[in-house]
Amino acid sequence: MSPDLQDLISAACDGRATADELALLTQQLREDPDARNEYLRYVDLHSALSDEVVPMPAAVLVDYRRFESDHGQHRLNGATAGNVRFGWLMVIATCVTSIVGVGGLRMWSLTGQVADPTDKRMTVVTEPVATLLYAEECKWQGITLQEGQRLHPGRIHLISGTAMARFGGGAELVLTGPAWVELLTPASVRVHRGDVVVQASNGAEGFVVATPISEVVDLGTEFAVKVSRSGRTEVHVLDGEVSYRKLEAAGELAKILRAGEGIAIDTHSRPRAIPMNSPRFQDFVSRINPKSRADLLTAYEGFNYSPGILPLENSVVGIGWLGPWRRRLPEERRAPTQEESPDHLEIVHGRMNVTWPVPGGRLGMLKVPSGNVYYVRPLKQAIDLGSDGLTYFSLMVREIDRRIDREQPHEHLRLTFRSSDEYFGDVLSFGHGPWHRPRIQAGNGNLYTSPLEVPAERTTLWIGKVVSRVRGEDEMYFRIYGEDDMLDYAEPATWHVVTRDVNSDARLDRVVLSSSGKFGRIVDELRIGPTWRSVAPISEHSPEQTRE
Repeated sequence: MSPDLQDLISAACDGRATADELALLTQQLREDPDARNEYLRYVDLHSALSDEVVPMPAAVLVDYRRFESDHGQHRLNGATAGNVRFGWLMVIATCVTSIVGVGGLRMWSLTGQVADPTDKRMTVVTEPVATLLYAEECKWQGITLQEGQRLHPGRIHLISGTAMARFGGGAELVLTGPAWVELLTPASVRVHRGDVVVQASNGAEGFVVATPISEVVDLGTEFAVKVSRSGRTEVHVLDGEVSYRKLEAAGELAKILRAGEGIAIDTHSRPRAIPMNSPRFQDFVSRINPKSRADLLTAYEGFNYSPGILPLENSVVGIGWLGPWRRRLPEERRAPTQEESPDHLEIVHGRMNVTWPVPGGRLGMLKVPSGNVYYVRPLKQAIDLGSDGLTYFSLMVREIDRRIDREQPHEHLRLTFRSSDEYFGDVLSFGHGPWHRPRIQAGNGNLYTSPLEVPAERTTLWIGKVVSRVRGEDEMYFRIYGEDDMLDYAEPATWHVVTRDVNSDARLDRVVLSSSGKFGRIVDELRIGPTWRSVAPISEHSPEQTRE
């Protein structure tokens, strides 16, 4: 490394570099592959000697699609570790530059976007690679992560606590602080320092864990990887098999480790056998014992009234509401133009068979009659699709009448979120339509429908998820659980309905419960909250429930 380049890199890592020095460093990194390699070596050494490479702003995740070859091939898919490293190297340079206030450079954010401060319309959005399943009492460096958040490529530093994530390819990972990892793709992660346990089965085989000196590939198994500050790596196979080899030895044959075996690889890539010593994935789940977080609910309606007829103006129980249930106003009606909804709620008890650990379905619940019925209630806390956020909801439903074989009546049941400012503007609606198929209506009329059919004459639990973003695509998910389905502490890997290409800035502050057709229905336990565990009736005594 030349003295000039070494001085530039040192100044950048220590936060001493001037704007001119950072500009010169950036130019050299872009133009000289040797300079990039030397920069990477220096940064790796710097990170081994301190807790952080550079002071990290709240934006550290990278869109690797920016770093493409001249032939248009994505670097991340190019099979060389150097290409991935270069992507992070450039992000470090950008982050350092942004810290000292050099204008015109872009900032990376947790939403996978890069925004040019001189042009707020310029946005590049990455695809998420994982979902954060659990993160209670976790302390992160420079960022705040929430359960349910979609994670984009880039580095994450967990200072303390235990977190769990599910990658797009299906593998699940437990991360114990202090740890520093880099999310790469839906099927790969790089562990720079710390301990992780990976559970990759049921189609998630092939998940890759890279470390500073090795590459571990899952062959359908559960394994742990531990990386020290120096890069020394341990691999412990808890179940199944893994293969491993040097990080940059693609031509070498991979070696196999089997269940019960462990290996330590020093910084010179020399392996030696060690006793297998790591907790299993389920041990971590049992240890943290995830509990319901109903205390986080932003709105709740349990219809906890005595049996009988309740005037709408008296439906004032629950939390998170600005008023009681009501019928639609004239300006909220298009078809039918006349309001046919009752001016009351009919409350019944004990009309649901409930297998989940939740009090709903036993005491008060709402009986919705046949015909065209619309009940509206205003929310205190709106779902703001124009901001970055997460919203979950759940609702229990049971049909009263029996479906006739080979007859598919025109039946609808929907839970809809609308805006009081523009009632017929962008909408977000979850439910089922003809043929009893789960569906989402999002935006201005876009429909997304599942081919599955909602179970007949059984209690079902509806759960939906809304990922809203300032920039980039909003995401909505919907799943309907039957009485025999298990509910876990974390959201499922598979949803019945998932939206695409939804972009809305609507502020949805009205809940509309609507039913139409020949069937009457029972509904109960409407919950709205910021996490899965705030709305899903999970058992607090059975963390070992079967994972999906």
